Amino acid sequence: MSTSETTEFAVMDCPCGNGKILKYITTQDNPWSSAHISYGTNCGTCSRDWEISNFGTMTNRESENPYKAAYRAEQKIVSLIHAITDDLADQYFEKFADKPATVELREMQRLGIARFNIDKLRQARRQASKPSKNVYALRNPNWLADLANSAGRENEFGQLRADYEAAVSKTKEASSKVISRSIPRSYP
Repeated sequence: MSTSETTEFAVMDCPCGNGKILKYITTQDNPWSSAHISYGTNCGTCSRDWEISNFGTMTNRESENPYKAAYRAEQKIVSLIHAITDDLADQYFEKFADKPATVELREMQRLGIARFNIDKLRQARRQASKPSKNVYALRNPNWLADLANSAGRENEFGQLRADYEAAVSKTKEASSKVISRSIPRSYP
């Protein structure tokens, strides 16, 4: 049975100045285990206001909230886009259902949307996987726009693309306002 030992070091003053940011190094008493490094603080205010990661960064929670909200909104739009693109891809590849897998794969490669090699595609076909699961249709937005136009869904698809671009922009803007600091490896 192994035991561990944890050593604590102060690596910097906390943001409010009332405490320290601490680095914890936990080591096992056996030669094959590596050290586990984590960070924390001994300040109640900063532990409430700052998220301290084990990667050596600290992020202000209040400044991160708008970013998290924008990212969630972006992901909702992404799921709507995937729903329409999956539907369009499935409809398009219906005509390849009775053809050899090699023909279907060539078409996927021609469009630049193939995710698999021939063996994986054959396996997916045997498992009755939908064609949309075998491609990454968003790699070819022009093809998708043509499919949406042919299916009479160009307005829906176009609006989702515009919403997505706006959401990405909003997420990027919110990301730039997140207050984050690196934690030094040691205290001066």
